[in-house]
Amino acid sequence: MEVIRIYEVYIDIFLAQNVLMNIQLLLLTQLLLKERLVPARLLMASFAGGVGAVLILVLGIGYGIGYILLVLLLDVGMLLLCMQHSWKRKPSYQRLVMGIIYLHGMEFAYGKLTECAGRLMGERLARMVVIAVIAVIVVFILAYRKWAEVKQIYKVTLTEQGEHAVYRALFDTGNLLTDPVTGKPVSVVEETEETKKWLEKYPEKYKIIPYRSVGNEHGLLEGLVVDEMIIQKEKEQVVKKGAVIALYKGKLSKNGDFQMILNHSLIG
Repeated sequence: MEVIRIYEVYIDIFLAQNVLMNIQLLLLTQLLLKERLVPARLLMASFAGGVGAVLILVLGIGYGIGYILLVLLLDVGMLLLCMQHSWKRKPSYQRLVMGIIYLHGMEFAYGKLTECAGRLMGERLARMVVIAVIAVIVVFILAYRKWAEVKQIYKVTLTEQGEHAVYRALFDTGNLLTDPVTGKPVSVVEETEETKKWLEKYPEKYKIIPYRSVGNEHGLLEGLVVDEMIIQKEKEQVVKKGAVIALYKGKLSKNGDFQMILNHSLIG
């Protein structure tokens, strides 16, 4: 005897479940791709994916080539909405492919984890457990990134009246120097012929920066205000106009790994 099963689906609940799942999976995908998290884009992409899933359900598209192509198209659309400046610059083909692989890999793991947890503790509790697990993973990834960035070295370009000086700069959370007059953060740079020349050519930008350090309770450093400081991060540039630098007479690194120490507040 043939058994026909009829399922009753509530569109609003189906949409909400898909949007919630998309938020979790896209969040993890963005973290793995090292994309900047923009909540508005994440929500917009998740909602678009949920609406797409509802349309596929309502149209009754069966499993086949058409279904696979629609799902892939939906994935690409969600990733493009999430990726930073995706409408200003074209994301690389490789990044989109990796995003789709991450998305489907985690979707498979999400489904299996939900299924196993559902058998052990019921569907409703299982969903809460899965959300908690993903939240822990997200917090761990963000905390690890923050920890890894504490001693990271960046390429930094200082610009003054069209002249440029390039340094390898250590991002140090212990550098709390500020300009006592303006309150601006101060980065420390090894004094070079270039910076000496800037001091002589632009005396109006001259600064005196007081500091404290171990073994030298009080001290003064010469410094100046540069037109622009450009910090080259992995995926973006951080540009600071009118940045203040203090000049250090000597080597900041014993082995020459860096020639500059960035202020802790310059990189968020």
